[in-house]
Amino acid sequence: MNTKEYIKSLFSDYEETVNLKDFMEELQSNLDARIANLVRKGLAEKEAFDKACTELGDISILAKELSLKKRREVFEEAYMDIRNYMSTKQVFGYVAFGLLTVSGLIIAAVSFFAAEWWVQNINTFGIDLGFIGNLGILSSLGVLMPFIVVSISGFTFLGLIQETSSHYPMGKKRALWYALAAGLISFGLFMAPITYFSIRNLEGSYAIMSAIAVLLPFGLGGGGLLSFLVLSEKERFKPWAASLHEKAKWNEIKIWSDPVEASRFGMICGAIYILGFALFFLFGFLVGFRYSWLVFLFATGVQLLVQGLMMKKSQSE
Repeated sequence: MNTKEYIKSLFSDYEETVNLKDFMEELQSNLDARIANLVRKGLAEKEAFDKACTELGDISILAKELSLKKRREVFEEAYMDIRNYMSTKQVFGYVAFGLLTVSGLIIAAVSFFAAEWWVQNINTFGIDLGFIGNLGILSSLGVLMPFIVVSISGFTFLGLIQETSSHYPMGKKRALWYALAAGLISFGLFMAPITYFSIRNLEGSYAIMSAIAVLLPFGLGGGGLLSFLVLSEKERFKPWAASLHEKAKWNEIKIWSDPVEASRFGMICGAIYILGFALFFLFGFLVGFRYSWLVFLFATGVQLLVQGLMMKKSQSE
C-alpha cells in the first residue's frame, strides 16, 4: 500500500469534495516527507513507511480535532450551505410577487370602501338593484382575484425551483405544472364566492349550487393535476437528507412489523378511543354535545404522543 492509498483509507467514510481532496493531498505530502526523512536516517523504505504511518496514527487523532472546523466547512459546502442557492432572479421574483400581493390587498380594500360608499348613496334614493347590496364584497373579490391567483402561482413556481439544504431544485417545466394546478385551484376558490354573491338574492339554493358548479371544474382540474404530480414525484433529497429519511422509514417499519409492538399500540389506541367515546357522551349530557366533540381532538393528540414515544424508544434501542 502506498501513501496515497493509505491516506484515502483514513477518509473513506467522508464524501470526497474539492476541499477534502486538498486536505488529503496535504496530509499525504507530509507523510511522504516524513518517510523520506526516515530513509535518509538509514531506515529501509518499508520500515520508514510503517514508522511514519504509526506516527500518523497519533497525528490523525490530533488532525481530527484540529481539522474539525475545516471538515464542518466541507460538509456545509457540500450539503448545508444555502447562502448562494437563491439567484438574483429568484430574489427579484419573490419581491415582485410579494409586492403584487400587497398591492392587490390595498386596491381591494379601496374598492370595497368605494363600493360601500356608492351603495349607501344609492340607497338614500330608495333604489333597489338586487345584488347591489353585495357590491362591496364583489368588487373587492373581483379586484383581488388576479393579484392573488398570479402571486400563488408565482410563489409555487419559485418555491419548487428553490434549492434548499435538504432538497435539490425541481425542473422548471414540472414546477410550471405545479404552478398551473395552484392557479386553477385558487381561481376556482375566488370564482365560487363571486358567483354566490352575484346571485345571492335569488330564491332557493340556486346561488349555492351555481357557486359549486363554478368551483368544480377548476377545483377538480387543479386538484387532479396536483394529485398526478404529487403521486409521480421523484425524491429530490440530498444525500444526507435521503439517509436520514431512509433511516426514519426503516425505524417506522421496524415498529409496525413487530407483532408485539403493533398489538400493544393497537390496544393502547383502543383504550384511548373507548375512553374518548365514554367522555364524549358524559360531557354531552353534562355540558352539551356542541362542545363534547373536542374530546376526540384530545384523544387523537394522545394517540400521536404514544406513537412518538414508541418511535423514540425504538430508535434508542
